[in-house]
Amino acid sequence: MKFINLVAISWAISGLFSSSLMAQQQTCLTQLEDQELMMKSKREGLFREPLPRSHSTFSYNIEQAFSDYLTAAYLQISSENPRANLPCPVYTDTYQQLVAQDARPANATVADLISPFELKQADSRKAVLLIHGLTDSPFTYHDLEQVYYQQGYTVRTILLPGHGTAPAALRDIDADDWQKASVYAIERALKDFDQVILGGYSTGAALVIDYLTQAPVDNKITAAMLFSPASEPHNKNVWLATWVDAIPFVNWIDKDADLDFAKYESFPFSAASASHEAMSRISLDELRHRHLPNVAIFSTFSDVDTTIDNQATFKILTKLHDPKTRKNNQLDRLVYYGDDNNIPASFPADYQIIRDDCDTDDCKKIKGMSHIGIVNKPSNPYYGRTALYRNCGSYLDDDTLYTACKYQKDVVMGERTAENLQAHKPFARLTFNPYFDKLAMHINDFIKDIESAAQ
Repeated sequence: MKFINLVAISWAISGLFSSSLMAQQQTCLTQLEDQELMMKSKREGLFREPLPRSHSTFSYNIEQAFSDYLTAAYLQISSENPRANLPCPVYTDTYQQLVAQDARPANATVADLISPFELKQADSRKAVLLIHGLTDSPFTYHDLEQVYYQQGYTVRTILLPGHGTAPAALRDIDADDWQKASVYAIERALKDFDQVILGGYSTGAALVIDYLTQAPVDNKITAAMLFSPASEPHNKNVWLATWVDAIPFVNWIDKDADLDFAKYESFPFSAASASHEAMSRISLDELRHRHLPNVAIFSTFSDVDTTIDNQATFKILTKLHDPKTRKNNQLDRLVYYGDDNNIPASFPADYQIIRDDCDTDDCKKIKGMSHIGIVNKPSNPYYGRTALYRNCGSYLDDDTLYTACKYQKDVVMGERTAENLQAHKPFARLTFNPYFDKLAMHINDFIKDIESAAQ
């Protein structure tokens, strides 16, 4: 379905759900500059609850075309996201290409930017499917998508259930919902293409690993690419979220302003519970009884990641690298942002580890690669170095530091470790990857290697 049809439906919906924000002619960017709105939303949760659930649903039946899925997801976002129709002039290269393919309108709204998409290659029989992480949206992949597209791949993204509307929607989902959506998208891609690369960021990576280890892998799948893969939470008490979530009226771990149009900032206990379940399904105990996929694995993560335990990630990569069951393990590689001393002695000696030296002023100012920064380039118009958005969730209980983090000039950025938060006030969590161009080069090299091996 061309976007012209989607836009007509969206306009009809927007008439039903018009808001005072639209009347004020605000955009998703001017909202970030509105300190009064920010603090009001932080206190009152103006964008924390979705609008009434739409009647549109998608069954995830493998026989349903991916274009039908994209339509259903767009309509859901348009009807349930309280800011869906807010103008959002964030024009990434990916968005401009979608406009050129008649898949998006020239003037973007929030819904246009966060909805799942398919960027098509003419006459291509190879595709990449990208699955985002917890609290994210397909906008996560607007930069990485370009790397694959330039290598001749059609690129598809999906929207995990509970995402794309408002944080409270995560209270109604579990890991089974995410698994159902990801299985549909993977198997639909296998139905539509001859070669498929699966990519996942954070929880999306856990879903990819879960799929690949459940049964013998279709030989159309040539690789798995894991960005900040969710292996085990850094906080070892996350398992308690399931029990806390069962307590009436105790819903939220964090309550933030939720002015980030592309990613939830507030965080309910149910989301932590679902994420913990997704990671539990790829634990070493689980993988011990499963098939290991004979596909090449590319991964990248940081040694100071405060969301995911990188030592657990090393253990899972070690398990997946088993040469007894995987002849393609010689193609495995890790782009590692960290100290070699943190690599466990048990990690396979033949694993190709790539380390990028800091050779620019940008990276010298960064205080550790963050979990959320890896997938965005420094020039990203929303999450980049000079963009308006800053991640300041470390200061939810301190309005003074929270405001300073949002608006003070030249704030220090990096991963939100205890040391960094103590040494730098205010401190913003890094939302871009200063090594992104090098990461793109490593991805290109990996793709060339897997394609050569397949010949």
